[in-house]
Amino acid sequence: MFILFFIVWVALNSKLNWEVAIFGVIISGALFVFCCKFMHYSIERDKYHMKRLLRLVRILPVLVGEIFKSAFALLPYIYRGKTPRPIVARFKPENITTEAGQAMLANCITMTPGTITGSLKDGEYLVHCLDESMAQGLGSSSFVRAIERWEEKK
Repeated sequence: MFILFFIVWVALNSKLNWEVAIFGVIISGALFVFCCKFMHYSIERDKYHMKRLLRLVRILPVLVGEIFKSAFALLPYIYRGKTPRPIVARFKPENITTEAGQAMLANCITMTPGTITGSLKDGEYLVHCLDESMAQGLGSSSFVRAIERWEEKK
């Protein structure tokens, strides 16, 4: 955070010379001490949140891959006129316990073509699927595994 304060200081001054650098170090240090003492800032908490953010970024390729797979699975319904058999599936993943993880899973399911999360209550999902084949394996999908890894506290 000290480095971030210093970078902002230099950017606001729009130049870097000895005077700006010395005052920037002093002011950045004072702000850093203030944040640690009065705002309960800790470097450990920042490390924890950065790890969670990096794990969140790892979910994006899974989401993009599932979107493409679902989009290709929908092509026969669009171009060949295949008749869908809609189904409402109910499932409850065991290892997703936080509200943030549950909401993330619901959003990932909704962003995937052919599926919509209808409700989420007490960790149980009600998902409308365009076809029965899309309902298979919802509880053990790659989304569930990726979000379980995101929720791990390591």
